[in-house]
Amino acid sequence: MKAIPLGLLVFAAIVFIFAWRMQQQPDAPWYWGYVRAAAEAGMVGGLADWFAVTALFRRPLGLPIPHTNLIASKKDQLGDSLGEFVQTNFLTEATVRAKVSSAQPALKIGRYLQDSGHRDYLLGEVSHGAQAGLDSLNDEDITLLIRNMVFEQASSFAWGPPAGALLDAVVDDNVHTPAVDALLRVACDWLITNEATIVALVADRGPAQGFGLARSMHEVVGRKVHSELLKWAQASLNDPEHKTRKAIDSWLAQLATELREDPAMIEKVESLKFKLLASDEVHKAVASLWPTTKRVLGEALANPDSELRRRADDIVAQYADRLVTDEVLRARVDARIESGALYLTARYGAEAATLISDTVARWDASEASERIELQVGRDLQFIRINGTVVGALAGVAIYAFANLLI
Repeated sequence: MKAIPLGLLVFAAIVFIFAWRMQQQPDAPWYWGYVRAAAEAGMVGGLADWFAVTALFRRPLGLPIPHTNLIASKKDQLGDSLGEFVQTNFLTEATVRAKVSSAQPALKIGRYLQDSGHRDYLLGEVSHGAQAGLDSLNDEDITLLIRNMVFEQASSFAWGPPAGALLDAVVDDNVHTPAVDALLRVACDWLITNEATIVALVADRGPAQGFGLARSMHEVVGRKVHSELLKWAQASLNDPEHKTRKAIDSWLAQLATELREDPAMIEKVESLKFKLLASDEVHKAVASLWPTTKRVLGEALANPDSELRRRADDIVAQYADRLVTDEVLRARVDARIESGALYLTARYGAEAATLISDTVARWDASEASERIELQVGRDLQFIRINGTVVGALAGVAIYAFANLLI
């Protein structure tokens, strides 16, 4: 790009020399004066603008002329001014608010996430980030942290009173009823499928053995025992008011009271608690929590068809549809994004501006001048072109004005 204005300057010099020589002829036509004036003024304009453009980035011809090499010598001031300009004109509350409001970010996010490919990409990136976060954690430190939290919390309070309060609430709300039903159903099923076992047990160990009665008599007794046990289990299962159920409820209520109020029971629970916390099995189980959790979570994150990824995709898809169709939700999300942007601007706007000034300050002076010249120097060469052309036109106008009026 520098070759174009340089070529114009050389062309103006050649035209000037030729016009000056032609004007020296005794019978030279009048128009050579205009040509000479245009070429002469074009050279002056081109040289002046070459000096102006060059003075921005270096010293013309290496001469120590004052107020040249401006970018290198004023680099830090330029960085400060640029940072201040960005903060004053761009990082303001009014500018950020208007930009967020006009951008409609919630609607754009919703439309973007309605596309399954975009959701797959987003969830994949989140999964990679989460996996990287998991891998960066020290397993020994996390295991120790979990162990300390579990055992410190578990040993910091008595188990009996809260367990009693919980059991009391369970009994009052009949939350235990399904569990009792399940136990009775298991008992019924077992009795139905194990009649022979009960008959054989009674026949082999019944008290009538010592009286020399035949085995068939013992088996009759065994079948009777089985029949009564089955009737009892079925009646307990089918009758919510059965005395067995009442007995269970009464026993659980009494146990809840003892757990809350009986010092002896509380002491027993505390003794059991300390034995449990001191057991090797519990320590191994707690130690295995983090490795197991990490492995399961890592497998779920890595597998695009895992239940975790599918559920996350469903949740994101549903939320994306709501962002597109629900104006109230969309307005609420836009408001939160706007408030977040305003908070970041107010809190970190100055730091963002200093990022510009600090970065420019770290540049080498010659490097900064070179970088800026590479960005804007091509356009600045048009100043030299314009200087040559406008100078030539101005020279013609001045020469004509002088001839006509002077």
